[in-house]
Amino acid sequence: MHFEIQQLSWHKRRRPGKEPQPVAIDVPDFKKEADHMCQVSVTFDNGEVLSMHGRVSQNQIKKTWSVNAINSSGQSVFARLIE
Repeated sequence: MHFEIQQLSWHKRRRPGKEPQPVAIDVPDFKKEADHMCQVSVTFDNGEVLSMHGRVSQNQIKKTWSVNAINSSGQSVFARLIE
């Protein structure tokens, strides 16, 4: 399964800074099931690979599936499933 990473912008809530950007995402236990909890592995542009807890959701209007993931440090990623 292929995912397209959506860039999140926190400029209104946090001071601007150089934070690592996600470049790849892997969701081995992804299911097309709303609110399914899954493990997400994210690779950042600085080479760091982090494991995050994710939740699957579906856009009812566009009928697209996506994953929101966050770790204990507050880093988050949003990715849309490409079918």
